[in-house]
Amino acid sequence: MRIIKILLFLLTFGQAAFATDAALAKILESLTSQQRTLLYQYGTLHTWAGPAPADSFWQQHRTALGAITPEQGKLLAAELLTNTELVYAVKQPSRLQALRGVFTASRLLLGLAALIGAFAVFQLLGKYLPGIWQWLVRHFYPLFRWLFSPRMLSWELLAAGIAAVYFGPLLPEVVIRTSLIHLGFALIWMQLTAITTREHGAKQYVDILRRSYGDYYTPLQAFIHIAVPAILVSVAVFWVMMVCPDAWYRYEVIVPAMTGVFALPPLRSMEAALSRGLFPFHESHLRKQDRRFAAYIVISIGVWVVLLLLPVTLNESLLMLTVFVVGMLLMLSIIEATHCGMPNYWWLQVVTLCFLFAAVLAGAQLGLLFVTWTGMIGLLAFVLIKYWELPVALGWSWKNKKAWGTLGMALLIWGIAALIRLRPEWFAIFPG
Repeated sequence: MRIIKILLFLLTFGQAAFATDAALAKILESLTSQQRTLLYQYGTLHTWAGPAPADSFWQQHRTALGAITPEQGKLLAAELLTNTELVYAVKQPSRLQALRGVFTASRLLLGLAALIGAFAVFQLLGKYLPGIWQWLVRHFYPLFRWLFSPRMLSWELLAAGIAAVYFGPLLPEVVIRTSLIHLGFALIWMQLTAITTREHGAKQYVDILRRSYGDYYTPLQAFIHIAVPAILVSVAVFWVMMVCPDAWYRYEVIVPAMTGVFALPPLRSMEAALSRGLFPFHESHLRKQDRRFAAYIVISIGVWVVLLLLPVTLNESLLMLTVFVVGMLLMLSIIEATHCGMPNYWWLQVVTLCFLFAAVLAGAQLGLLFVTWTGMIGLLAFVLIKYWELPVALGWSWKNKKAWGTLGMALLIWGIAALIRLRPEWFAIFPG
């Protein structure tokens, strides 16, 4: 249904409205910082104080606003009020900022003092009670050996990671809070991997992830070793999203979530079939690793469509997944990347273009500017890549002609920019 709405919208938008919006957009782009501030103040007065104070303010600052008419000023002020967020930024040192820094520094110094004090206490015990260290080692060695064994360390670090994630959102300082929570995510993911694989050395983690892309794991092993830790980390990130005001966790949750989805046993067993979505034609030189990445891209596109059709759109996750799929499709669409054969190569170009246009249209319909820009940047990158690649695929050689090719690429980019400025309504596809 949403796709039908997108198509109906593209067929019904008006050119006159786009011409007006294009003129206002050019004015908005040329505004100085002072003019933006005055228009924001004008809009605030018009909204909260009424037309009379706003008109008086306009007359007082008419010279500074230049050739902007009152009608244009109202529209621009409304745009600035809607899309402007006031951010507290320190422009010059002040007493309040100095005191704020003093309190932050004092908390860090208290923690440092506690660590140094504990170290000094142990040194004093060793100096004035020479036998206490030997006594502690003799009586507590079995306990220490058990506590610091590789298996127990994994569980202890897992508990520490859970505690960091649970108590981290309570910290008021953004830097310390963010660092502690991400340390907790890392500990949870690594130690869950260690526990499920029974490999407690940190050097084994990279090898386990590398083997997960080969044929070393059965679907069940991949689920236990890869999906279970990733899904539990996704739960932890989702919980932090609910209790922490910071916005960046909404972007990060898609990483462990998709890692877990890739390793689900049904999808793992269907990788050969899923890869035919990008490589439908048989090619003997196609590597298994490329087929696996193709299956991951097909799964990601499926998840992307599901996110698009959900009643509540997860904007940040949709954006990150769009960036991932666009990047992977652009990489696979290069003829030298996979050696997939010419039939598969041309099919990849069609799939890549369709997804890029779908990203542009979906972002426009949902009002997600970053999704639309991701699709547009992907289209530009696709055009530039094919500018160099297609002549070679058709038998042309750029040898001894790279300077001319670079000049032609510059002219191509200039032509695209000129077209955008000449016909902005062709690119402004957001609903009014």
